[in-house]
Amino acid sequence: MSASRILVVTGGFPVRSETFIRDHVTGLLDAGADVTVLALHDGDGSAWDEDELRLGLSGRVRRARIDAPLRHRLVRMPARFVAHASCALGPAWRMVTPSQGWRGPSGVLLAAASALGAAGVPHQFDRIHAEFGPSGVVAAKLRRAGFIAGPLSCAFYGYDATRAIMQSGPGLYRELFEDADLVLPNSEFLAQKLRQAGAPTSKVIVHRLGVRTDRFVPAVRPAPQPGPWRATAIGRFVPKKGFATLLRALARAGEAAPELTLIGDGPMSGELRALAASLGLQRSVRFSGWLGREDVLAHLASTDALIAPSETAEDGDIEGMPVVVMEAMASGVPIIGTDHSGIPEIVRDGVNGVIVPERDSAGLARAMLRLSDPGLRRACGAQSRAIAVSELDHAMLMRRMIGLLFRQPVAS
Repeated sequence: MSASRILVVTGGFPVRSETFIRDHVTGLLDAGADVTVLALHDGDGSAWDEDELRLGLSGRVRRARIDAPLRHRLVRMPARFVAHASCALGPAWRMVTPSQGWRGPSGVLLAAASALGAAGVPHQFDRIHAEFGPSGVVAAKLRRAGFIAGPLSCAFYGYDATRAIMQSGPGLYRELFEDADLVLPNSEFLAQKLRQAGAPTSKVIVHRLGVRTDRFVPAVRPAPQPGPWRATAIGRFVPKKGFATLLRALARAGEAAPELTLIGDGPMSGELRALAASLGLQRSVRFSGWLGREDVLAHLASTDALIAPSETAEDGDIEGMPVVVMEAMASGVPIIGTDHSGIPEIVRDGVNGVIVPERDSAGLARAMLRLSDPGLRRACGAQSRAIAVSELDHAMLMRRMIGLLFRQPVAS
């Protein structure tokens, strides 16, 4: 695939919580592809890592800022339209026509097109790959307008195959499903949701996220010491993460309860801190805030277990496959998870961890009791690492992804 031109269409970029998208882009660059990233929104200010700097990724990002206030897009529309019409009137008109829905007359498509530039319309790529369904919708509309050209694929990761469809209806992805030759959900659970929404079965192929297992070297854990064992939970403080249920489980677990570190932050921060205080957990729960990537790696290497108590939020928001679960597995850590979305596909009950029902604080407390056994933790941790290396290794999955995108034989 050397020198293949690839357009990656994504939402915010770079985003701290979406390291998998960054890893996909750097993996394509390492394979020799000429990659352009069309970022529909700004990122969250997270710094470029060493690999991204080495590959010059920042210079390959084109920012559309389609979430700018409507008045800002409308002010820029005349100049943008003239610039595109001077190169190709047809695509320029198709980007603003009401037939494109609100994305046309509101200037969203013109903003995305202007980020790439008007010269050489249509922009020809060997592959157009969208990360998350809504980005795929924009990519399909730009392609139909004639501004970009090339085979289209789209990866789905969670809310885009669940909550987004519930809120907008299955017609949300009609054009995308018609135009894409590949629909790549990251779990069987999401694959079923997409088929139900109208994705042709022949186009749907499950492709899991991967982790760089070489970066996660399981630490040699010392013999158990007197006192509580240690557990970690990581993620945004939002309902689907299930952290309120986790705190209630911790209060029920009694002497089997671990000391818990909660890494992250978000809208529920105040609520979770108040809940921990009301349950008398001030001494057993530590709120660390967000940590840098290296600090998270160090923490995973020293914790006794990761707890991922994900649950379906009231608005239908659902996880895909939490990256932190895979990172913990690569670190040789046993997992307590829920039977939520794709989690049970990689966390096998009694093998590399314990699976409990969603929103079941009593079940989580019983799982804590099971994993309070150091021998079971060691056995499950070893299996976690083995599954991560054999099934979730980033390099292996990048080779598979490249094979899918370019219809090449997939090397092992």
